Amino acid sequence: MQEARWLARIDTEEAVPTVGAGMLISEREVLTCAHVVQGARRATVRLVNRPDHPGLPAGVVLRGPWPGRPAGGGDVAVLLLDRPVPPEVAGPAVFAAPHRWARRPAPLAAYGFPIGHDSGLSSEVRLTRGAFRIGGEQLQLEHEGTGMPLSPGFSGGPVVLADTGEVVGMVTAAQDTVGIPRSPGDRGRPTVRLGRMLPGEVIAGYVPQLADRLPDLPLPPPAVRELRLLLAGAVPPADPLELYRAAVGPLGCQEPASRPAGLWEACWYLLTETMAPPGRAHPVLAFADRTARAAEAAGAGPLGDGLRRWLEEWSPDHQDHQTHPEHPLRPSHPAHPLHPSHPTRPPHRPPADPPPGAPPPAARRAERWRPILVELSPSGAGRDLFQVTVSAVRAGRPVDPHSSAALGLGEGMRTFVRERIDHELGRLESDGAELVVFSLPRRLLTEPVHGWARDQDYGPLGADHAVVVVDEQRRSDPADRLHLERKWAPMRGHRSTRLHSVGCTDPPDHKKLYHHLRPPERPEVPAFPGPPQGAPYDRLLAAALKAGAPAVLWARCPCTTEHAPERACRGGRFLARLADELVDVSPLDLPRRVKELRHRAEESDDPRGHWAADLVLLWEDPAVVPSPARPFRTVPTAPPTRTTDP
Repeated sequence: MQEARWLARIDTEEAVPTVGAGMLISEREVLTCAHVVQGARRATVRLVNRPDHPGLPAGVVLRGPWPGRPAGGGDVAVLLLDRPVPPEVAGPAVFAAPHRWARRPAPLAAYGFPIGHDSGLSSEVRLTRGAFRIGGEQLQLEHEGTGMPLSPGFSGGPVVLADTGEVVGMVTAAQDTVGIPRSPGDRGRPTVRLGRMLPGEVIAGYVPQLADRLPDLPLPPPAVRELRLLLAGAVPPADPLELYRAAVGPLGCQEPASRPAGLWEACWYLLTETMAPPGRAHPVLAFADRTARAAEAAGAGPLGDGLRRWLEEWSPDHQDHQTHPEHPLRPSHPAHPLHPSHPTRPPHRPPADPPPGAPPPAARRAERWRPILVELSPSGAGRDLFQVTVSAVRAGRPVDPHSSAALGLGEGMRTFVRERIDHELGRLESDGAELVVFSLPRRLLTEPVHGWARDQDYGPLGADHAVVVVDEQRRSDPADRLHLERKWAPMRGHRSTRLHSVGCTDPPDHKKLYHHLRPPERPEVPAFPGPPQGAPYDRLLAAALKAGAPAVLWARCPCTTEHAPERACRGGRFLARLADELVDVSPLDLPRRVKELRHRAEESDDPRGHWAADLVLLWEDPAVVPSPARPFRTVPTAPPTRTTDP
């Protein structure tokens, strides 16, 4: 008897509550259908094998492209539990090897929670003969004729091999017309008991971390994990579909049913849906090589370097035809051989997994940000009162927001914000760095939010965590957001930040500054010697934002030095020192370096007199900071330049 320790019931509490099934895929992640949690930000997860265990609160952190894909494709969602499930309580599901189970008439069972059966039921099902893909993704299921047929409440539930309990897919739809009264126009239609499922290999195209749990792939598990960390979420240096076509070349491989949205989706399709030709390497190696070349040509150095290291480690040509002891690359694997075997290959020891929190191999120079968004919006209760919302950002969308009543810029607001930030920090995964993003009205951009602290805090917020501000006006403007995306495209591969210093004496006209910064191919970042308040610096800041400047830096304290031509003022020294500190910092890494400089100031003998005291960074990366104006996933809309550094 199989014990489904990973089976879960999903309940939402929206205006129209829904019930569905799900399955644990890690100690904190639960897989289900997107339509089960449609319109919901939160849900309650109940473990089937532990009926006495209290419900587990969870937030929706990933939604597939359903209903935008045809025939219900992309109907996938992931919930993140507020706390990990102890291993003695439940464990993640075990998945079957892709495709192999479908080649034999394996008995299948589905689990779900139909109406009136809160503890769940199983249904015996089988694949429709031929196992044709619907919409290029889903497989059709048929009820075996006895027991409970598929019905509402099975959505998100697992389909398992009846003899082993291994998961082969997830139920996404059911159609049961038995006993349903028919209208006169429907009397000729046959009675059906059908359903649909997404196979595990299709789900992993939308949920990258699931790839680590699928066995018998053409690459060893450590190689799949490293490649996933490199490609999932990386900005494509070229069209992923064109990279796929170039990798498969004349092999005659069919193309994906829909255009891949990213590098990992295209690569995963290669891993699970294509075979290596006799005597040749699997085309996934060619895909990695061509992606590395495209990254190098586009100036995306970290991605290109990471893929080169990966190829050196895992390509048979580079390994001198070595193999992995637990997953030999042998031709006896009937589905997906990576490379022909060699009888004299010595065993190869795989590299150790990176420690928790370590960045992917291609991102050693850039943090993988985990944003926490703090939004201050004007309140109708008064000019100096604001609505404050704090939320984590997952997959480019704010989740589980916490809002306050109208608050003024005082101790109450600082306490509320710090407490909510601490709450979200405790829920972050360990594979990235926290980034606190304050979205502020333009008149509040000079508010020292990085210095907010409570009485019990040892130091300011910005010295312990990366803190940036963004302009709420630009963030909400679709045209400005589009130009910001174009501005970022050629800068992602730059390994240094070039400042455009605006001095204390003879500041430029704001229109000239706008036209200087406007072209997307100009990567300069404006820096001011003091807060951009009052003429002419407030208009210069507005011009820089309108020109699409991805970042702006300034000192919190104004320069009070006498500005005689023969004397260097404090503002000038600040700008010169700042330029030196950022010469080896990528624009993507500015939040990290600014945090380090603030920390350096705090641990100095004179924190207020340090040159980096109260350093402010306005920084907005469309791939990190979500926008209500352009809420979809960011893809660069300008071709990257071929230079690797400015």
